[in-house]
Amino acid sequence: MSMVRDEDEACAVTYDPEVPCVTMAWKGYLTSPRFREANERVLAAIQERRASKLLGDITHFKLIGADDQRWLNEHWIPRLIQTGCRYVALVQPVFYFNQVAVQTVASRIDPESLVIGHFDSVAAARRWLWEAHRHPAASPA
Repeated sequence: MSMVRDEDEACAVTYDPEVPCVTMAWKGYLTSPRFREANERVLAAIQERRASKLLGDITHFKLIGADDQRWLNEHWIPRLIQTGCRYVALVQPVFYFNQVAVQTVASRIDPESLVIGHFDSVAAARRWLWEAHRHPAASPA
């Protein structure tokens, strides 16, 4: 069962002790400042919990702009890796342009530093992260 940490209308940040992992559930569209602020809340939760895994439900998140994609790759993801996070499970977005944006960001990440899995459901993403906890060499299906 998840425990709510922080929530607004666009991004809910929770902790799932059963996996264990921090979760973020995105929906709609955010301006660049709000997108970055929400990602900072996610990072704070990961640091607070000393989590090595993150589940991102981006099913209904509409778009990550080009500047924010660059910011993720150049600033946020390196800090995420520094926290000790090693696995990220992403539930695929339904919006085509965000699918492309997510693939673009993920393609620039060193898989030796951060393993990213892409899934069609939260249940599949949770299962993969749970297995990664028990078998650290787990790779996405």
